[in-house]
Amino acid sequence: MSDVVILGAGLTGLSTAFHLEQRGISYEIFEGDATIGGLLRSVTQDGFTFDYTGHLVHISDPYFKAFVDYVGRLENWHCLQRNSFIYSHNTYTPYPFQSNLYGLPTPVIQECITEFIKRKTTIRKPKNFYDWVLKYFGKGIGKHFFFSYNQKILSYNIKKIHPSWTGRFVPNTTLEALFDGALHQKSASSAGYNSFFYYPKQGGIQYLVNCIKKVIKTPINTNHKAVTIDIQNKKIRFSNGKECSYKTLISTIPLDHLTNSIVEPSSSSIHHATQKLLCNTVLNFNLGVSIPNLTHKNWIYFPEKQYEFYRLGFWHTFSQNMVPSGCSSIYGELSYLPGRKTPRELKTLLARAQKKTLNLFGLLETQVITQKNLVLPHAYVIYDQWREKNLSKLLDTLQVNNIYSIGRFGEWKYSSMQEAVLDGKKVVEQILREK
Repeated sequence: MSDVVILGAGLTGLSTAFHLEQRGISYEIFEGDATIGGLLRSVTQDGFTFDYTGHLVHISDPYFKAFVDYVGRLENWHCLQRNSFIYSHNTYTPYPFQSNLYGLPTPVIQECITEFIKRKTTIRKPKNFYDWVLKYFGKGIGKHFFFSYNQKILSYNIKKIHPSWTGRFVPNTTLEALFDGALHQKSASSAGYNSFFYYPKQGGIQYLVNCIKKVIKTPINTNHKAVTIDIQNKKIRFSNGKECSYKTLISTIPLDHLTNSIVEPSSSSIHHATQKLLCNTVLNFNLGVSIPNLTHKNWIYFPEKQYEFYRLGFWHTFSQNMVPSGCSSIYGELSYLPGRKTPRELKTLLARAQKKTLNLFGLLETQVITQKNLVLPHAYVIYDQWREKNLSKLLDTLQVNNIYSIGRFGEWKYSSMQEAVLDGKKVVEQILREK
């Protein structure tokens, strides 16, 4: 029996393993896939490197910065100032939309400013994301960006999304900032948590995973997908037929997979939560093209319905080593709810998205050297009312049974890579306190 077992060797699981070793605690770690990293993976094809969508390192915590420097040496990373835009009304405006209206049609600017002045500040506690936008930004900014964009990225009714979804990820604005951004053309903005970011010079974002793996001494058991977890007898059975026992289980796998695998007493309701935990799936298409320096923009948001994708990004702007000499690369993201699209519908959706991407940049199909489509079954957690009312209770119930479910999908939350590493550190400290 292992004192501690970790399920999942994504960033949170690897951080947990690292911090357990730092404290001299023995453990075993199991990964369901053949490769480690979770969503922090990169693939190479025809000389191009593509990540599983854009994963950028945002550093605001001194410990996290020291951690990245220790495992991956910061001199091996680019530190870049964000250069991102919104494309709407046939116009590029710098991010964030709510502070950069210059260049948009005059009626749009007037509506955004007028409705901001008239915004519903009397709403004391917004019950959903829609009302939250009305309170803090007004109907105009909501109409021209927030409502349509968040509907696209989540593929869910934003009137059923709890406002806690916003967290620290949405920059505020003021009337002064609105007028200034409407009257003056601006470039890079320091607003928001991601105004600067780090990205590996070589190897894509998987460089970070590979670096952590090198400093971890305990072997990682891949191809070990947990199928049943007996919480009474503290035993795990894997899809390959192997079993292990534990005293403490740290799970970083998706929470719905964890609850679905748990064998529990009939009096418990953990398994019931599986169907209530909602998230969407993201289809990530990647194109390698024979054009140098296609754009200097890092990524672009697309709020309008005429575009299937909600975002396009450009790997070559993160590091030129992501593409062969004289080339550029594009990634696109579109989302859908599992079970809501047939394979045929997805194929049609993808074809339209790729065609519109080429048209946007005046590219010919003959200039596409390679393409790679990646699917992220778990992408954005849906912050619905069920989650708001029941998540904490569910996580507490798991902890009573010596199961700590942590990380982005383990805690069913929207979070960054910095938080993933800190979650691993925090759970180790918690376990030590409770011993």
